[in-house]
Amino acid sequence: WSCRKARAQADGSSIDWVVLRNRTSHIHAKNRQRLEEALNELSKRLGFRQVPGFSERVVYREMFPAGLTLLDLTEDETGPGLTMSHVAARAELAALLAALQLPGLALERTEKAI
Repeated sequence: WSCRKARAQADGSSIDWVVLRNRTSHIHAKNRQRLEEALNELSKRLGFRQVPGFSERVVYREMFPAGLTLLDLTEDETGPGLTMSHVAARAELAALLAALQLPGLALERTEKAI
């Protein structure tokens, strides 16, 4: 709360608090439903917004040990042989960048880089 207060005093604006779930499963389980409900309730009480996160994907596990992300891959590294995991992961990343609503972000340029 102190951060919000300091921001409001500094320039009159508010903090855009964004929460996303990482490495979510594709399986719809009761625990997942309870977590969604809890986050929805917390977002109302605490004032954050939720954005789509990243699913559990092989491509992330392959890149993580090398300290890489999808943004680190060049066209030469991806080439025409993209797997469905790569394509879906890129779509998730593009959706996250769009949901963040960052000022000055040229989404078209970002999507090409992904």
